[in-house]
Amino acid sequence: MNNYTSARPGFGRRRFLLGGMGALGAVALGGTGMLTGCGSETAPAGAPDGPPRPGGRLRSVIAGRSATSDVLDPHQAGSSAGGAVSKNVWDKLVAYNNDLTLRYRLAESLEPNADGSQWRIRLRPGVVFSDGTPLTSRDVLWSFERMLDPAKKSSGDLAAVDMSRSRAEGDLDVLVAMKTPLADFGSVLAGWYCYIVKDGTGVIDGSVLPVGTGPFALERWSPGDRTLLRRNERYWDGRPLLDEVEIIQIAETEARVNAFLSGEADVVHEISYLQARTLSSDPDTTVVVPPAGLMGAFQMRVDTPPFDDVRVRQAMRLAVDRQAMVDAVYYGYAEVGNDIYGKGAPFYHDGLPQRSYDPDRARELLRAAGKENLTVTLPTADGTPGMLESATLFAEQAKAAGITINLESVPADTYFSQVSGKAPLSHIGWWNYSLDYFYGQTMTSGSPSNGTGWRRPEWDATFAQARAAMDPRRRAALYRELQEELWNEGGYILHSFAKRPDAAKNYVGGVRDGVPGTDDWANYATTWLAT
Repeated sequence: MNNYTSARPGFGRRRFLLGGMGALGAVALGGTGMLTGCGSETAPAGAPDGPPRPGGRLRSVIAGRSATSDVLDPHQAGSSAGGAVSKNVWDKLVAYNNDLTLRYRLAESLEPNADGSQWRIRLRPGVVFSDGTPLTSRDVLWSFERMLDPAKKSSGDLAAVDMSRSRAEGDLDVLVAMKTPLADFGSVLAGWYCYIVKDGTGVIDGSVLPVGTGPFALERWSPGDRTLLRRNERYWDGRPLLDEVEIIQIAETEARVNAFLSGEADVVHEISYLQARTLSSDPDTTVVVPPAGLMGAFQMRVDTPPFDDVRVRQAMRLAVDRQAMVDAVYYGYAEVGNDIYGKGAPFYHDGLPQRSYDPDRARELLRAAGKENLTVTLPTADGTPGMLESATLFAEQAKAAGITINLESVPADTYFSQVSGKAPLSHIGWWNYSLDYFYGQTMTSGSPSNGTGWRRPEWDATFAQARAAMDPRRRAALYRELQEELWNEGGYILHSFAKRPDAAKNYVGGVRDGVPGTDDWANYATTWLAT
């Protein structure tokens, strides 16, 4: 394995230089519209003088995992750092823009037949991997086969694809057959794991340097610590300016900003909202705020007591003051949530009544369920911005409903791999994807990330109809039906849609304002250094 370490002291042991935050003081864009070109908006981060300059090493600090749970394989990696490495080394057929559309990447076009039971992928000509090998239809088929391996986390992404009837037509066309019709294959292909790897690629663990079609190539990888990337001179979408990118993993939110302020990093991702407010007044720093917010939520397992009683779930949802959460935890970088995913995405049901803070009604529901004076445990960690603060505030708000929420501190670097969705009550935060992709990953009986234990065959059947409906009006009606059931009986307490600020030193140019989940977040293809 090509591990490497640094002589720099451990970031996680440093104190947060901005000072203590105090007790009070974290996918929903889809892409079912038309596909657009390959261009990308960039934020005015840094705004250094003069034209973009080539050269240099960018140091980026980002949330990661422990050494034992960190993964390099793009069809397996589940952390923010893993996602950043994936999108800079590999590429997708299509990807999300910030504005709910899809962007063609390695695909030049996607064409369905009349009922969505078969799709033609036409590849962009002239693309090569970092070792000079041309991209062909065989690479796409190999990647699909690899992603569908039941042992991989990506297996759910392409579950609708029937590989036995899919085939290459020449070097640049792939005919993809579906097990059931799919009206929006593009939004699935833009999902988290859907990267194209080279035909024949086996285990990706750093023991052999993999090749990709992204803007950078892997140089060294030290799990749970840092990754070094070098410029891919053969990149198809314009030569990157940076010589190298070093992606540094730090699980704790405060420690990431500490590394940034102490000069160990040039860019910091996933800072807290108080940190964003403080850094916005720093003359040497630019805070980059994406245009849309991410799901901030708690999840209850509907198959586990006491949350197997719908009255308890409804009471828990009434015990959170969402506006106070937006104001106190997110410092205005958020909008109020309403317990369903996907605000701003196509087919999001914005006609549902806004659920409000009603502790008295919550008490009535708990009394009817025989659960008055309920006590529950919420494991929490400083894993993503707002986690600790939202847990602390929720515990305080719930007291008015007679609910005692005991907070249990657990390690940040293993929270989402070992705690989230496994404990009866836990944090959950998804980035911005289409409803089709999100529901396929989280809400069907067989989905790989079903952290609420939601398993209803009738709901599954309606979802299958929705994703197969070629008529957008029919799809919209079915998605409204699905969301109404989840709003009434589901396991999410989705309190906020919070924008996720990043920060960059003012000598860093070309930083993109990508919403996490899109192709632009933590993508350094256009980034450059003025020093």
